[in-house]
Amino acid sequence: MRWFKQKVKDEWIEQTKNKIYKELYVLVVLLCIFSIVYKEIVNPEPSNLPIAELLILAGTGIYYTIRGWQFGIFSAEKEIHDRSSRIPMTAKNFIYAVAVGIGVSLYFGIRSAVVYGEGTSQSVYYFFLTSAGSLMIYIPVMFLLAFIPFIFSREKNVE
Repeated sequence: MRWFKQKVKDEWIEQTKNKIYKELYVLVVLLCIFSIVYKEIVNPEPSNLPIAELLILAGTGIYYTIRGWQFGIFSAEKEIHDRSSRIPMTAKNFIYAVAVGIGVSLYFGIRSAVVYGEGTSQSVYYFFLTSAGSLMIYIPVMFLLAFIPFIFSREKNVE
């Protein structure tokens, strides 16, 4: 049964192929982001949604998360990071989640004030109202997205 035998593979060749695949992945993600930004700037109509690009970006992220969890990459990366860094990875993810949540909330608050506000007092009111509402929504969402890989990797290590 020669079908099931593993062929001898050169490690340099495999590493080079992996490097090329990584570069290709980065190129595809950058093209999707460029396409989304271009569509939003050139033709910002609601009927022209970048659905294909968003599906590609979300699908690759979900696939990477699932495969990383299956192979135990996240727990290994966390252990290596925590050995060499003064700030644990959990604390860094917490800081990043708060920063991104605040950034998204400020963006929506400023945009709401500029686009919909008719005067200084109404613009300030819209800014604070939209920022507070966005903070209540996006900070928990960012926490969830930041800690999903570690929740799954912890469950896998317990088994």
